[in-house]
Amino acid sequence: MGRLDGKVALVTGGSSGIGKSIALLYAKEGADVVINSRSEEVLKEVCKLNEKKITYVVGDITQDEVVKKLADYVKTKFGKLDILVNNAGWCPYLPLKEMKIIDYDKVFNLDVRALVNVTIECLPLILKAKGNILNISSISASHRFLNVSLYTGAKAAVENFTRCWALELAKDGVRVNAIAPGAIETNIWYVANLSKEGAEKYKKEAEKMIPCGRFGKPEEVANVALFLVSDEASYVTGSIYNVDGGAGAP
Repeated sequence: MGRLDGKVALVTGGSSGIGKSIALLYAKEGADVVINSRSEEVLKEVCKLNEKKITYVVGDITQDEVVKKLADYVKTKFGKLDILVNNAGWCPYLPLKEMKIIDYDKVFNLDVRALVNVTIECLPLILKAKGNILNISSISASHRFLNVSLYTGAKAAVENFTRCWALELAKDGVRVNAIAPGAIETNIWYVANLSKEGAEKYKKEAEKMIPCGRFGKPEEVANVALFLVSDEASYVTGSIYNVDGGAGAP
């Protein structure tokens, strides 16, 4: 028996990195999982890893029609939603001196607006199931780093939404938590606006600040994501769990 037998989960940004690891673990534990991202080719590759339990909806969730399509797909195919994981996000390395307002729009549209929009659209199903909302934040929300102020600001918003929603929805039997990963070995380092050489240099600098002396693995975040939506965490809501090798301890 899996810990998520009979559950239905939706994971945004589920085609790679942390989202992919969460989706695969949830499916392994018995959940039917719907993943989303903009790349259909990559989504198909993830689904091949567990064709019986994982399906996908392709599209950019900064677009309202895609968010509605995603929620409608879950409702039509499964009739319920027990777990919503708001994972999709983007982290540009961008000093204020080089920043344009369009950069703000791009980060906040995905990291904040889309997260809120997906939650609003899926909330009726979550309420009916007395389910879980899990937001993926970052330790940068509480530990500031140079040249990532847009991401820091966006994730601070995510954490405050998490706490407020936990207070609002507790009486409805819905739990809302967040995970704040530190430096995790994913392709997020290479899809920002840095060159490959610049990304490697930034990674080496980041690694020096980790007490455990290494980057985390997506699977290590997924393990915490499983706990937080399972019955073992039935008394946990409004919490932000750091998964960061101790980087957020100072």
